[in-house]
Amino acid sequence: MIDELQQDLRKIRCYHMANAIDDILQHSKDNDLSYIECLRRLVDHELDNRYKVRLKKQYRQSNLPCDKLIECFDFNFQTSITKRQVNGWLDFDWLDNRNNKILIGPSGVGKTHLSIAISREALLKGYKVRFFIMSEFIEEMILNEAENSSKEWIKGLLKNDLIVLDELGYLPMDRRYTHLFFQFINECYEYRSILITSNKTPHQWGSFFGDESVAMAILDRLLHHCEPVLLNGDSYRLKDKLELMGHNVAKVSDGGFPLRSKPPSETPR
Repeated sequence: MIDELQQDLRKIRCYHMANAIDDILQHSKDNDLSYIECLRRLVDHELDNRYKVRLKKQYRQSNLPCDKLIECFDFNFQTSITKRQVNGWLDFDWLDNRNNKILIGPSGVGKTHLSIAISREALLKGYKVRFFIMSEFIEEMILNEAENSSKEWIKGLLKNDLIVLDELGYLPMDRRYTHLFFQFINECYEYRSILITSNKTPHQWGSFFGDESVAMAILDRLLHHCEPVLLNGDSYRLKDKLELMGHNVAKVSDGGFPLRSKPPSETPR
């Protein structure tokens, strides 16, 4: 009887329920659970395991470079943004409304950490995410254009709820390909959310794209439904070294952003 039930459960693709039915029935018997409670445990087991499998698959497809947590972000060091502000993003109303975010600031201020951590939280809440380092995105974009598959590639990207482009501005884009990037942004406009991190303020994007008019057209669509966030300060990666040296070094930002005149008061970890 149980064997037939397991086979039938597999036919309707309730594989986790089929695999666990012996243990759950025995547990229900040992603990005098009602039939409804037993059925509830079976259904919960199936749903929980489907969620884990789906999350694992979507996490792999998201292409996140590593695992970062909001809880590990040092808001005492990076004071340009508050924990309350970031936690407010995690209800993901902005994703549901197809809004964008642009994190702007010099190297080392936490832009990538936040973009990965926000992506991770979005995945946990069932959203689909695709993460790119900008140089990798450009390479894929050019390759698909060469293979006449740009439309299919963009169509595949638009299956995601959030597309993250990390490190826009560090390497210039050949102006021959700026129209391809514009096409991508135009397809996403009011349809999918984009999160961009950049060391360039928007008025500097013309030099990155090599074409002021195209840059303006891109910004027009990105910024229409967007929250730009400016992150200032010293590099977190260098904070211990700078404090050890007593800040007796010349500090130069990579995007025209102000640096702190003195280190934060908190003790380094």
